Amino acid sequence: MEMKKLWLLLLIVGLVTAACGQVSQTQASEFTEDNALTLVEDAFRTQVSLSEKPQTKKQINDKLSQYFTKDLAASFIKENVYEVEGGYITFGSDFAPHYIPFLKYDESTNVRYIDGKWYVWEERKDEEEGPVSQVSGIEAVVLSEEEGTWKVSSITYELPEKIQSQ
Repeated sequence: MEMKKLWLLLLIVGLVTAACGQVSQTQASEFTEDNALTLVEDAFRTQVSLSEKPQTKKQINDKLSQYFTKDLAASFIKENVYEVEGGYITFGSDFAPHYIPFLKYDESTNVRYIDGKWYVWEERKDEEEGPVSQVSGIEAVVLSEEEGTWKVSSITYELPEKIQSQ
């Protein structure tokens, strides 16, 4: 009788383990364009929030690590986080490295999945209106999977040939 209980327990543990693995696979494959847009927008808001009040580097890293790969979070902190009285903070700038660009999140925002990565981008046209001008070109955010979670892995101004040829 004890042997049957042991086998039953092992069978249940095996089935649960297999099911959990399947759930992770399904979740990764169910990542959609809407998920990509939401992730980029939430990551942008998180970056902007770092200028609101001083906090510890750990708090900053914890916030960024929800949305950015380890490497990009570390680069962002190195380039944009400054020590001030009461902790660390970011300062606003139009040209700070590793910041997600100002996207409109409308029909002008493109999203594509190519070669295991998501690309979220907009094409910019020359504009001289207002206090800020912009040069024409591409501003793109690249999402990659890190430890089973989609995260922002880079900001770029070029798209892969496969996307450009579509």
